[in-house]
Amino acid sequence: MELLGTYSLRRINEKNYELIYDIPDNCNFSVADKDGVYVITIELNNGQTQPSTKFITEKTTCTAFDKIIEIKFTQENYLVLNATFKTKPKIRIDINE
Repeated sequence: MELLGTYSLRRINEKNYELIYDIPDNCNFSVADKDGVYVITIELNNGQTQPSTKFITEKTTCTAFDKIIEIKFTQENYLVLNATFKTKPKIRIDINE
């Protein structure tokens, strides 16, 4: 049960990037950032047990700190053949001005 659909980055300027990502419409998300590290947590809404097949697009502007932007996605655990998995895609941008 991966909750993160497609994701991409768009450069705004030398220190700012726009993160564009898709999540199921029956999920919620939160963004925490500190010193250039952005953690996006995606969870099913209360009472939901499976992600919707309909996705919505979210956007977050990320700003470099000490010439680095790091993005981490955290999703709920999911089961496949009685094994528990958790996917945590990561993105790192090193900015050379």
